[in-house]
Amino acid sequence: MAKDQLRDFHLFAMESALPFGMGIVKNAKTGGFQKIMDVLKSKDPFSEFQVDGQTSAKSVRDKIEKLIPGLGYPVVSVDVSVEEKYPDYESNDQDSLVSTLDRIDSELDQLRRLISNDSLEIDDQ
Repeated sequence: MAKDQLRDFHLFAMESALPFGMGIVKNAKTGGFQKIMDVLKSKDPFSEFQVDGQTSAKSVRDKIEKLIPGLGYPVVSVDVSVEEKYPDYESNDQDSLVSTLDRIDSELDQLRRLISNDSLEIDDQ
């Protein structure tokens, strides 16, 4: 359980807190304290700071990742399940495949005949 909490904190730090902090730094560099205050007065300052800091945060994560792989981009666990819901799939698919292969075979035969006829005409000239 403690391991999960540490992983969740790490993920939060890299995906939310780092871009937020980098956004504050970027706004401070470009507009000073007044720019930070303007963003804080906006409707959703947290999101604005995150968006502003996304590029810088990616750069920091890339540098961390080079030093210690896996630290800059934490692993996220996912649940995967497979559902098989196509009972008629095999018969329909096989019929479609056979008809497609028959069509290709027929077209190849036509191509062979054309090539054979053209090669005969070239020899005659």
